Amino acid sequence: MDEITQKVVDGTAWREFCGMLADAGDVILAEGNPDSPLDRAEGFRMLTRLLRGALESKLEYGRPTEPVLVRACHETVKIVGENPDNHYLGASLDGQYDYRIWGTRGDAKWISFNLFSGAGFGGGGPGTGNTMHEEQMHIEPDGTFELVISQREHPGNWLQSETATRSIAIRQTFLDRPSQRHAELHIERLGADTRTPAPLTAEELYLALIYTGFYIKGVAEIGAGWATRQAQWPNMFTDEAELPETDKFKDPQIKWHQGYFDLAEDEALVVEVTPPDCEYWMIALHNHWMETLDYVHHQATLNCHTAKVDDDGSVRFVIAHRDPGVPNWLDTAGHRRGTVGVRWVGPDVIDVLPSTSLVKVSSLR
Repeated sequence: MDEITQKVVDGTAWREFCGMLADAGDVILAEGNPDSPLDRAEGFRMLTRLLRGALESKLEYGRPTEPVLVRACHETVKIVGENPDNHYLGASLDGQYDYRIWGTRGDAKWISFNLFSGAGFGGGGPGTGNTMHEEQMHIEPDGTFELVISQREHPGNWLQSETATRSIAIRQTFLDRPSQRHAELHIERLGADTRTPAPLTAEELYLALIYTGFYIKGVAEIGAGWATRQAQWPNMFTDEAELPETDKFKDPQIKWHQGYFDLAEDEALVVEVTPPDCEYWMIALHNHWMETLDYVHHQATLNCHTAKVDDDGSVRFVIAHRDPGVPNWLDTAGHRRGTVGVRWVGPDVIDVLPSTSLVKVSSLR
């Protein structure tokens, strides 16, 4: 019996995994993080959400020989400033294989396909690899398409992989996600046989648990560390708090800027900007752990379709604890503090940084 199998059989692997979860919990308790009951509860809840998402992706559907598109970021699994207008899909890949993704385009405003080597976001690696965007693709008049992922060139829509390729992330960005038609996408490994999948192995379980433990802690450290650094510049936008480790995982067509809000009950943060000419833009509020606030029950996000834009192209957002009776209110959903992020999305976007002013809510009436 090899060492990994022995660790699974005698319970060592499980105890190591539980120890990694305990270490992840220390991230929530680290100096600089807020210690209010709400902030602490949401911090520990975030760890459980990351746990669910990682196990789904890496244990249940982690075999690159049998890829499955998994939605591991959504209303109850939120990952470092995720976009609530996005429908995220991902799959485990292996660069030695060729894959085909096919289906229908749907009504998304913007679509991207990103390859990653190594463990991906939260687990290290070189960052975003080769990418494909809709303007580079041939899509049939009825909205159907197929995309081949391989190291060797392929006719038609081809996304080049590398030996080290280990995953793909797909973003569909919507103007009104709940009501618009989503893409119907499928993935297969080319040349795969149709035999019933083999039973789980001890090595697969062990590697999935180890990955999950590192991933949870890594993502928690990224979000909490970024927000804590951002809090040094309260109530303003600045890129000073972002580290290269996070910047390198962006899609090349996404420009992202962030601020940290910290508001008393009678205060509001006014955000003013003239969004650049782009395919799509948005603003969203997040908690200290950089999870988007509850956008299902609160107006915690607006975009180029839902926001009121002035005749000159400028827009003013108001972040406040209660509705001040002005357009483009963003609801803090009971949070005194958190982050606010904007995205400008599309090819060759001219970047802009929003300006802010801290005011009394009473002055807005």
